[in-house]
Amino acid sequence: MTTDDNSGRPFADSLIAKFLDQRIDELKGFKTQRQIATEAGYDKPNMISMFKRGDIKVPLDRIPSLAKALEVDPAHLFRLALEQYWPALNDTIHKIFGHIATKNEFKLLIKPWRELTCGADPEPNAQLQNRVAAMMEEVLKTS
Repeated sequence: MTTDDNSGRPFADSLIAKFLDQRIDELKGFKTQRQIATEAGYDKPNMISMFKRGDIKVPLDRIPSLAKALEVDPAHLFRLALEQYWPALNDTIHKIFGHIATKNEFKLLIKPWRELTCGADPEPNAQLQNRVAAMMEEVLKTS
């Protein structure tokens, strides 16, 4: 019988540890963990392993270089890292920062929406939600 024993890994259940583990897995075949570490400014890949296992916190000042190495949005990664430092403040962090869209999400979804609505913020309704859902399904089918 196996158990998930995270003793000695104080940040194993943090959102950023889970995100890093998933993202590094997604990059396999494109980048090694050693390459990610080097691009993020670390001499040894074990630092990246320690982050994704939740052994240590991801230093906030390394978020920009780590995000670049992982090819992810730095604002999203920074927000995940904040949870690691102040887990009790997640509600406050959300109230301050709201929803963060990546630059690609902004370019693909938000900017065209704002242009279409002339900057208005239309109230969601069933018809609009159904049309957006249908559009998303169609996009996923052709991807």
